[in-house]
Amino acid sequence: MIYCLVNGKKEEVRIIIVRQYLVGYSCTQTIPIQENMMEKSNTEFWLKVKLILFGIFSIAALLLLYYSLSIVAVVLIGIGIGVLIAPILSFARRKFKIPRALSALICFVVIVIIIGGASFLIWYLVSDQVESLSERAPEISANLNSRLSSLFMRYPWLQAQLEALNVGATAQGLVAHFFKGLQTSFTTIGGLLFALIISLYTAVSLNDYFAAVVRAFPQNRRMKVTSVLSRCATTLRLWFRTQMIDMLILGFMTAIGLWIVGVDYWIVWGLLTAIFGIIPYLGTLLVVGCASLITLASEPSLVLWVIAVFVVVQQIEGNIILPMLMKDQVELPEVPLLIFILLLGSWLGIVGVFLAPPFFAIMKVLYVELYLPRVGDETR
Repeated sequence: MIYCLVNGKKEEVRIIIVRQYLVGYSCTQTIPIQENMMEKSNTEFWLKVKLILFGIFSIAALLLLYYSLSIVAVVLIGIGIGVLIAPILSFARRKFKIPRALSALICFVVIVIIIGGASFLIWYLVSDQVESLSERAPEISANLNSRLSSLFMRYPWLQAQLEALNVGATAQGLVAHFFKGLQTSFTTIGGLLFALIISLYTAVSLNDYFAAVVRAFPQNRRMKVTSVLSRCATTLRLWFRTQMIDMLILGFMTAIGLWIVGVDYWIVWGLLTAIFGIIPYLGTLLVVGCASLITLASEPSLVLWVIAVFVVVQQIEGNIILPMLMKDQVELPEVPLLIFILLLGSWLGIVGVFLAPPFFAIMKVLYVELYLPRVGDETR
């Protein structure tokens, strides 16, 4: 029973249920009913259940991702290649009225011919130098140990460390650490054909896949999703085009510079510079270190020239080539990119190192388009 004061006397008040509230006979304040409390309790319960299920599924997805990294890498490579070649298929259909499926088949044949031809040409150019380098490897290693010993013996405080240092073992350990996960990388490279097949299907039906992804979002979010996905695809294509041009120019200038100063294996160093140039700073430093050490063992008088060539080429690239190529395009911050490269490298080996920059470019687009507007920062 509930009692209220009526004319100074305590009177019993009957409680009646009016819709979703309890109203006292002579009391003007409404009291929430028990049903509302129960509904609130049920809502909180189901919210906890959803959070627990989300956590379980997230952990399961992360575990599945971890144990299938090679497959994920192949799929992502295939999707990326499909996004890159989709405009070619659209152009062929619009310009020459060629169906997308036939365009995809032609594109596949062209890609295989280009890869095969480029591989043959590269091997034809570097095979002699690679063979010579392999044959001279024991001699170069012995000369390198001898020259480094003579160099550092001039500094007594380094003598103790030098005696405990095995240059060959140290280099081998560094290479093994850098190429950690190489077995996974070979597995991923072995799936290149599967990645190309995925890329062809992606390119042929890219519009259908794009529309399906957009429809998965609420109606009021679809315009934003369309804009973000389109910008991600554009960024990936621009990055790939820019990187290919930069790699070719960088490798060519390095090879020509080393040839001019008379360095052995100049084609090998130019090729490695082009390949590892995709890795900011670390890739070039790796090639410079290897080229300098081998030149020190074979032609010590040219070591400074080797370093000078790399420095000049890097200055030309950083101050002339890249500003022209990267104009009005996404720029990647160096420190987060290097951290991301190390992270993917530890997961996927050398393949992860090469996949990191394009993935990071897409992540930056998502950060700029989705996160910054939420915190009130429209900076691009």
